[in-house]
Amino acid sequence: MQRDWIERAVLLTVNWAKEEHPFYRDLYGHLDLEKGLDHFKNVPIISKDDLQQVPLEKRSILEKGRYLTNTGGSSGHPLVFYLDSKAFAREWAHMHYIWERLGYRTTDLKLVFRGKNLGDRPLFYNPVHNEYVVNAYCPYERIAETLWRKMRKNRIRFLHGYPSAIYDFIKYCMEHRSDIIEELRKSLKGILYASEYPAPIYRDPVEACLGVKSISWYGHSEFSILAYEVEKYLYAPLHTYGYAEAVPSEEGHRLVCTGYYNHVCPFIRYDTGDLIEPVEQDEILRTFRISAGRTGDFITDEEGKRISMTALIFGRHHPVFDRVKFLQIAQINPGEAVIILTRQECSDLNKDDALALMDLSNVGIRFDIKIVDQPFRTKAGKVILKVPYDQLCFEQVPDSIGE
Repeated sequence: MQRDWIERAVLLTVNWAKEEHPFYRDLYGHLDLEKGLDHFKNVPIISKDDLQQVPLEKRSILEKGRYLTNTGGSSGHPLVFYLDSKAFAREWAHMHYIWERLGYRTTDLKLVFRGKNLGDRPLFYNPVHNEYVVNAYCPYERIAETLWRKMRKNRIRFLHGYPSAIYDFIKYCMEHRSDIIEELRKSLKGILYASEYPAPIYRDPVEACLGVKSISWYGHSEFSILAYEVEKYLYAPLHTYGYAEAVPSEEGHRLVCTGYYNHVCPFIRYDTGDLIEPVEQDEILRTFRISAGRTGDFITDEEGKRISMTALIFGRHHPVFDRVKFLQIAQINPGEAVIILTRQECSDLNKDDALALMDLSNVGIRFDIKIVDQPFRTKAGKVILKVPYDQLCFEQVPDSIGE
């Protein structure tokens, strides 16, 4: 039974850590860890903040081939840790299982949008994964022309990468290179959305344009949990990868995970920092929805209430979506926020028009509007929904919101 397999994997992991790993040996003390999953909830939950208080070498052990890495740090607080030498092999085995749901085979050629800087090259062929990697810092005109020459000889079967980047390029092609769109419609089998939340504003137009299905998955840099879409925005954890739990809290349910394999820097009952809504759950979490993207994807009103950005932006009808390429929000103070709109090419959209085209009613937040030509991107090239206000580089930051 699946439950028996998971129970054995969890207990082996936690008991090994108690006996062999100095961080967990101190943390668990005299806990009785010999019982099953029903008692696993008594094991302490740890967070990124907890681990950041402990020096790296005190929460890791030596192992040949260990790999130093860190979380993305979009929250401004990256966590440094080690992965074991087999982490990426396990990752790819599970990723191929997910992609096969759309008919993917290793012989299928992919076009990948992952924020890569390739210098002067518009595209780079990576034979390891049979993919053309797009230069995120190259003009679309050059990318499109190079791609056109390549794709007439080699059929592109999948698009893969950041939803915002795929959307932006396809939108460009719709407006300027209909020949590429027509060729993709003939050859594509699906779209593999990675790293970002596949927001409907990006996902739906691309699927409608290209006439294919897409799939996304939930994972994190710590390599302790992986879940894939069984239908749009409904995720099923892969318990062969790591054990996933929905732990009740005052805010809802927190997604907590336990990785089985990384003995260098184990993550056991690790709070991902994300809120979820369990959909199917018996003794094991079967499916869930992400309540508000990452839990950082909320803003706070003037009374301190959290407002889901997913609900605010995608749960309401905003006609401004027809006039902009990207929409992002930055929180200034509780009850004050800036909406950042990236205008479409040749658009004459102004602040007053934008406000009239958005439904911001019944929200205890004063909004300012900033209209820009390029969206805020992370160092990795992602277009994130919630932008750190202190990282914005507006020419003139408003002194008074809403003026």
